[in-house]
Amino acid sequence: MKKKPIIIIAFAALLIASCIKDYTGHGGDKIELTQDNYLYEGDLYRIYLDQEIAKLDVTIAALNDIIDNNQADQTTLEDLKTAEQAKENLVSEIATLISLEQVGLRIPRPRPPCPQPVSCDYSLFEYLLAPNTVEKMEILILNANGKTIGGGVIDDLSPLSGTGGMIQFSKLKFDSYKEPITISVKVFGVNGKDINYIVE
Repeated sequence: MKKKPIIIIAFAALLIASCIKDYTGHGGDKIELTQDNYLYEGDLYRIYLDQEIAKLDVTIAALNDIIDNNQADQTTLEDLKTAEQAKENLVSEIATLISLEQVGLRIPRPRPPCPQPVSCDYSLFEYLLAPNTVEKMEILILNANGKTIGGGVIDDLSPLSGTGGMIQFSKLKFDSYKEPITISVKVFGVNGKDINYIVE
């Protein structure tokens, strides 16, 4: 009969140890995301791709006008083919992007115009989110003259709970800037695929 209390005590001690281990092992990825406190790299890249597609649309329209006015030469036709292929590649790239909704994150989207740099206060962002294909990132804030006035390298990404390992996060802190800015992003991929882009 004396063995029963010993077994109960041992089981309770094992349960407590298990709970402590679980808390310390996973507590670091418990963050609260709101409409105003996170920046998702996938959103930035999507803005860049959309901006590039808009530029190509202008180019394609101008080339088609030349063709419609019977003023085209071989170079015009080749330029049109190149522009249309470039647009097709960008549209295909957008289709590969991981959305936060896709991995089950039900959080409000950032208030417009964020995360587009125009009129967006980046100092409000507390967390950076990135797909699991990202090894590290460099985010630089540039002024109207192209001079770097903030940002740096982010290489301490950790898996975000509830996303099946598809999304990572890191703490983020930018100073507040009143002057017009652009964002320069360099993504170092785990598969060796690096991406450089600028969001205006």
